[in-house]
Amino acid sequence: MKPLKAYEVHDGGDNWEIVFATNSATARREGGSEMGCDWDGVEYCRRRPALDQFAPGPVPPLALIEQGWHFECFHCGCRVDEEMEEIEADPDFDTWSDPEPVQKGQFVYCSQSCASMDAARRRGRKAAEAALIDLVETKYPGSTATHAHVYGDRLESEHGHCSATFTFPGGKFAATYKFGDGAWVSQCDADAFRALYRKEGA
Repeated sequence: MKPLKAYEVHDGGDNWEIVFATNSATARREGGSEMGCDWDGVEYCRRRPALDQFAPGPVPPLALIEQGWHFECFHCGCRVDEEMEEIEADPDFDTWSDPEPVQKGQFVYCSQSCASMDAARRRGRKAAEAALIDLVETKYPGSTATHAHVYGDRLESEHGHCSATFTFPGGKFAATYKFGDGAWVSQCDADAFRALYRKEGA
């Protein structure tokens, strides 16, 4: 079996793919398919021998940066490349202390500071979602929260961005609880909801 080789496939716009294939024709076809264009829509298909070692993929972002690619920091949005010349200090912390690309999974950050800040944000959101689920299931005994969405990293009532969907005994459709606003229930489930949670209202 022929070894897989790395190819860079580009559509001439904003889309590109690193494809591992045994030949350029296959890479061009598969790369075009991934980008949603046909054979003629591919501007070029070039060999990238330095990336062969990562077959069958994916290629780690830091390896792509070493080969000239750039990314946006997943936390502050600045350009992350080998030079790191376009980093702008975030007013909340000093990104200049360690301007070096950091990879966490497939996410890229301009510094360890940004990586840590994003990790804290994720932990905050996860904790807030768990708290919202607990709130709904406590407020409406017998209900089961099926999904929670928290905008940002804490529970806030502004703009109704923090909400949870839940089911309850006798209900045919999922209801929605908006933090700071209350429950929204399908009209056909309103009577069943009132019967269970009369003090809460529909």
